[in-house]
Amino acid sequence: MEKILIIEDDLWISNSLKLYLENSDFEVELHHTWENSINKIKETEPNLIILDINLPYMDWMEICRLTREFSNVPIIMLTAKNSENDKITWLEMWADDYIAKPFSPRELLARIKRILKRTNTEEKNEGNSNELIYKNIKLNLDKKTVTVDWEAINLTKNEYDLLEKIIKEDWKVVTRETLMTEVIWYEKYVYDRTLDTHIKNLRKKIWNSQAILTIRWEWYRLNK
Repeated sequence: MEKILIIEDDLWISNSLKLYLENSDFEVELHHTWENSINKIKETEPNLIILDINLPYMDWMEICRLTREFSNVPIIMLTAKNSENDKITWLEMWADDYIAKPFSPRELLARIKRILKRTNTEEKNEGNSNELIYKNIKLNLDKKTVTVDWEAINLTKNEYDLLEKIIKEDWKVVTRETLMTEVIWYEKYVYDRTLDTHIKNLRKKIWNSQAILTIRWEWYRLNK
């Protein structure tokens, strides 16, 4: 049974979500404060984290940053804000997805299942240890880690998956639709800025704004 950790100080929201997700065949752990949140993540080893951005006394970004130092577990942000700038910030700061309050539990469940389905598919497809290299960028396909000039780079799961897909395609173009529906498994790709944000953030993290080319806003490929 897959385990979800909810870090949320609103007891009504967290308890309601716990009941809903347990009825959907998930094991659910709750944590209500920022205190010991990182230890709780290490202790429970969840398959996915749902994190409220409004926890008092500690910035949610710090929780994400510290988590990414030891885990690539998917993180879905719960937020009362819904502006485009806010969404871009959350995706740039180690989150894999976000949902604005008030939200539909059914929509949240669909997002959880989408992310976990992708994660499980990738784990089943893992083979023996191997690497993927593009110039000074090296991907360990088993550990899902990335180094640039031998320095470890912290990527979200979506960022890693996009980079792996684009490098594997060599210098062939990859369509926006392919990246949205087959890599990050998100079907609302026509007007959504999610992919743009991930690509922008990925370019920053690998210290090379020209490594991934955008062609007419619809295709992406490696720069030779």
